[in-house]
Amino acid sequence: MSKSEKRLTRAQEIFKAAQPEYQALIRDVLKEERDVMHLRRRSDIHQRLYDHIKRIIK
Repeated sequence: MSKSEKRLTRAQEIFKAAQPEYQALIRDVLKEERDVMHLRRRSDIHQRLYDHIKRIIK
């Protein structure tokens, strides 16, 4: 099965249909979350996520 024939997941379909600024927000939030994964704790994670959301929602 080639990439063009591969079916997208529901989440991927929603992401592709989202506006570019929402896609950027999702990417930024997931990037912050990846930094916390694998038992790496960061005390400022909530503030960083809040800042990303505040940047988009004015």
